[in-house]
Amino acid sequence: MPNIARIKQGGVWADMISVLPPVTSPNWKCYSTGKNPGKIGIFWWENIDWTSRRVYYPIARKFQNKEIWDCLGEAGQKVGIIGMPTTYPPKRVNGFLISAGPDASENKFCYPGELEDELKKQGWRSHPRKIISIDREKASQEIYDIIDTHFRVANILAPKYEVDFLMVSIFNINTLHHFFWDSLETKRAWEIVDMHIGELMNQNCNLILMSDHGSNKIESVFNINTWLKEEGYLRVNFSLGDVLYRLGIHKQRLLQFASKLRLVGLLRKIVPKGLERHIPSDSGEIIREAKAGVVNWRKSKALASGQGPIYLNPENADNEMLKKEIKQKLEVLIDPLTGKKVVEKVYSKEEIYQGDYLAEAPDLIIDQAKGVHIPGGIGQTNIFGSRQIWRAENNRTGLFMAYGPDIRPAGKIDNMSILDLAPTILHLMNIPVPDDMDGRVLMEIFREGSEPQQRKVRHQEIDMERERIRDKVKRLKHYGKDNLVP
Repeated sequence: MPNIARIKQGGVWADMISVLPPVTSPNWKCYSTGKNPGKIGIFWWENIDWTSRRVYYPIARKFQNKEIWDCLGEAGQKVGIIGMPTTYPPKRVNGFLISAGPDASENKFCYPGELEDELKKQGWRSHPRKIISIDREKASQEIYDIIDTHFRVANILAPKYEVDFLMVSIFNINTLHHFFWDSLETKRAWEIVDMHIGELMNQNCNLILMSDHGSNKIESVFNINTWLKEEGYLRVNFSLGDVLYRLGIHKQRLLQFASKLRLVGLLRKIVPKGLERHIPSDSGEIIREAKAGVVNWRKSKALASGQGPIYLNPENADNEMLKKEIKQKLEVLIDPLTGKKVVEKVYSKEEIYQGDYLAEAPDLIIDQAKGVHIPGGIGQTNIFGSRQIWRAENNRTGLFMAYGPDIRPAGKIDNMSILDLAPTILHLMNIPVPDDMDGRVLMEIFREGSEPQQRKVRHQEIDMERERIRDKVKRLKHYGKDNLVP
């Protein structure tokens, strides 16, 4: 990757630390807001609400905190946001915003809305049509085209909108890492990214590369809810998923059958979402919202999400004792198949989160050991296993690089969090940093004598009550009263 190598040699870089758990949601929002999940109210791709006995994703919370581009827009600067996960449905910005990533649709994905027809003519897609686990070659080629299209769209729209700040996100590189790890397909995708980075480097701009988390090869699979069940902490009910699995009906088999008959598109249309959630994986696993119907909420003491958040039943007799017990067991747990530890460390929520949503946060959060994949579904037979569809899992160490006229050619820096990006970018753009952000301005990355290096960091005091009122009004307009999540 010659251009990425040039940035590393002529700029500054770091092993950037993501928030726990190291996953797309909430880490993209932590990047764009500079806030930890306790202030955002999103803790994975699902939140577990024990009181209401539900497993859900609080969609409206994706939009309640100011992001980098909101601060820039309020200061009159034009922005262009392309492809960032957790931005769907798109919101109004001073410029343009195109949603992508795992939570985006192929329709109504951009602001302003009239861009959609133009983008589709350019070949815009968020997701490959082919299923990557079934048709590796064609799905990979579609991903190459998606990556290339994101950059081509940036080259067209950035000058048209005269943007001061441009962000291009490439989520699909994450998909390739998950399924193929360091294969030739993954390398080819990085080569396309590197080529386009070279074009940006020639524009005499300050350029930042970042990822919301890192990646490592899966050596061990720890089915955490199966472990909780075997330890007596989780009780489950017989479910529709059990019936389907015993009949040999699971998602992979259905997709393979539909793919042979070229009916995948039809299958996706005719199977109701409510039923689709209850169709198990090839290992019998039920995920996300469907878990709520499987859990015996009254008799269970704990329930986990993927990659390690664990929620305790608030009606347990002594949750402080239970937290210590589960933490101690997990921190010494060894996978008998590999002989290695399963977790690096287990944290209480008070150790890593703070904010208005702390009470809703998982009680324990696992920092998974290197090479360990922790699925969050219910229904796996074995506690430990080998990798199946995925070859690689997320880890907490992500990518940060910076290069440009205002960037110091300083090499590696230390002690950097993903929360530092938003305040650093705002300072670089000469915008006050809201004082409710958790990150710091990385003054050490700026070139000696440069304007951002000589300028003092300015902070903006945030009226929290006013912000709450503004947020409620905005969310009512966006979703309506029935979908307003507190």
